[in-house]
Amino acid sequence: MLTVRRALPEDAIDLAKRLREADLREIQAVGSKSPEDSLLLGVRSPDGCYVAVDETDIPHIIFGTYPSHEHFLGYVWMMASDALKEHWVQVLRETRPWIERIRGHYRVLANAVHAENTTHIRWLRWAGFTFLREFTFNGNRFYEFAKLIPPEAR
Repeated sequence: MLTVRRALPEDAIDLAKRLREADLREIQAVGSKSPEDSLLLGVRSPDGCYVAVDETDIPHIIFGTYPSHEHFLGYVWMMASDALKEHWVQVLRETRPWIERIRGHYRVLANAVHAENTTHIRWLRWAGFTFLREFTFNGNRFYEFAKLIPPEAR
């Protein structure tokens, strides 16, 4: 069983060493300097960041939002260790409540996912995100996705 708490810089540093191969490829594809730098950027988001840890406080999933230059749009993101496979049912059960919690004031949550990150693509579809277009960046294929937050939910 995983529990979720606010992420700390040391969580990002620890998890960066154990990321799933698909998440590492995605970080490399966007041209990030390192997995640590990428995760630390998320931890330092003004929106805050969360981490799912096991009973020994080892981080396995890190997620959150990062503000865009547009006030209404938040970039949603998640990275994980291979433990994601073991905790898949819990992740699915808790996805929608956590999306509600992290969406904050945003009217739209969006981002892009590496086209080869099939686990995250399936999860995003299940969570109600819409895939908008495919594009190439740094020679890699990505899918842009978004979720409109209904006015009554804001």
